[in-house]
Amino acid sequence: MSETHTYVNTGITRNHNQEWSHILTTCNPDGVYPMIITTKQMRKCRDTWTGKSSQFEPRLLSKIDSAEDKPDVFRFYEINIISCTNSSYLLTHANIYESLEYNEHLPVKPICRNSDSLILGIGDSESSFIDNLRYSGLFESEFYLNEPIKYGPLLSGRHRCSFDTQLKEESINVQGVQFETDGCYESNNKILLIEAKNMTVNSFNVRQLYFPYRTIYDKKGNKEIVSLFITKEKKTGIFHIWNFIFENPLVMSSIKCVAYNKYKFVSA
Repeated sequence: MSETHTYVNTGITRNHNQEWSHILTTCNPDGVYPMIITTKQMRKCRDTWTGKSSQFEPRLLSKIDSAEDKPDVFRFYEINIISCTNSSYLLTHANIYESLEYNEHLPVKPICRNSDSLILGIGDSESSFIDNLRYSGLFESEFYLNEPIKYGPLLSGRHRCSFDTQLKEESINVQGVQFETDGCYESNNKILLIEAKNMTVNSFNVRQLYFPYRTIYDKKGNKEIVSLFITKEKKTGIFHIWNFIFENPLVMSSIKCVAYNKYKFVSA
């Protein structure tokens, strides 16, 4: 007989904690994982909800981009959520987050902002700073592509992916799940994938890099895929760039950081 756990709702509302507590109690009262939960089940839980909040939209409930954003009930059961299909999710004990280590002693490399464009100087969004990094020549440097960008940005908008993969020992079948990229560029021999945050974060959901990576890898091309995660410090303007590889391209949990650098724009 499986062990039954009882989660006590503390009333904390961080990242829809109360709604998730209600959903898990309703759909899986024994607290046994892994399990598949459907969007229909999640929305149906609204019918028996008596709380003040009423957020039962699966797309919003499942958007947990970092380990720090997990609802307390997820921490209690030691579970994570990942899309399996366009209408179902896997609740699993397997880890889907990668920690980001900041080295305060690493020197900051200066880079020159391209001042020829009027538009590059407008805005402070993630896409804006990616454009500025791109036109500074950083992505084409020896640290990343080491050759000129030929195409891009590519893969704008939403796309769907399908593949089999693993999280440690757990097999996952992904079918028709949507993904987006913050940046994608192609050179003669390499493809650059970028996930970016206009803030400091301590971890990220590996699917943000792996889903587009795997989609490109499955095209059976012979180009190296360079996967970057970039954060920007609001106060200092310092960019932190981690370069990740997947040691086994077919295994999502095989992610590994192979390089880390810090940059800041300086006056020409």
